[in-house]
Amino acid sequence: MKTPLHPSSTYSIAEIIGQRDVVGFNVGPGGEVYIVMALKPLDYRTTGASSATFAKTIPSTPQKYRVLALNAGKVELDVVIEHERFNIHDIQPVGNEILLACLRSVYRSSCDFDLNGRIYNRDGTFLRGLLLGDGIESIQATRRGEIWVSYFDEGIFGNFGWRNPVGAAGLIAWSDLGEKKYEFEPAGSMDTISDCYALNVATDDDVWCYYYTEFPIVHLHKKKIVSTWQSPVRGSHAFAVANRHILFMGGYDNRSALQLVQLDSEGKATLTDQFELLSENGEIVIPKRTIGRGERLYILSQENLYTVSLADIFAKRDGYV
Repeated sequence: MKTPLHPSSTYSIAEIIGQRDVVGFNVGPGGEVYIVMALKPLDYRTTGASSATFAKTIPSTPQKYRVLALNAGKVELDVVIEHERFNIHDIQPVGNEILLACLRSVYRSSCDFDLNGRIYNRDGTFLRGLLLGDGIESIQATRRGEIWVSYFDEGIFGNFGWRNPVGAAGLIAWSDLGEKKYEFEPAGSMDTISDCYALNVATDDDVWCYYYTEFPIVHLHKKKIVSTWQSPVRGSHAFAVANRHILFMGGYDNRSALQLVQLDSEGKATLTDQFELLSENGEIVIPKRTIGRGERLYILSQENLYTVSLADIFAKRDGYV
């Protein structure tokens, strides 16, 4: 039985989004929420000779995007990006600049491939392109401007022409100039990453990941693996972390359940609670997109933005409300 849980905060973004397509949703290192909306019709797929459809990195005509940064529901940045030649799926602040990213990259030759990281000034001026690799699962940047990128299976094993995929390690840290600063290497008997399901860049020095096939929870400190646990939750795509606890959003069995896991000292982890997130009206919140940063989950659902704080859950442990 799941325990009812109300969000730590709720903000309506209906007026901000309107009828636009939200193509990017992410959270910066300070907890600011970034939203990218396409202002022209989307052109995300192409059809092959067998009538199968494939992701399209570059639309037939350049796209126009609106980029918003929200802090506690208030707009801190509102800028229009004109004539972007790539389809954009994700966003992160990188220092005083903005990274827009296409999650796919096509390799055509050693001197012809998609630079799918797009760096802009905060006034909407394009500055430079970066190669971040194909098959990006998620992106989170630090306050220092390091760009942590995780990859799903196609970015690890190769597709779209990449015989030696950029993201083969499954998790990479890049500089703001596109220089590789770190590649994940499993320690001891750990498996390599086949698909990095979830990433949480909690601080400049503390990064957490969770990956297929065995779904270990891995804590890196200053780019070194310091702890691992075997998770009882499989198939989640976002988690918050604090005080030796992980709060997972969903899993294979239930996409909308919140599952609290305690990290034990022997490398094992124990599922201690399951929650059902309820809106102010008592309705179950069905997440459209969820991001974990530090001890919070940020959930986009319909026209509302919710946050769930592990600190709030700990404070209410004697009676969840």
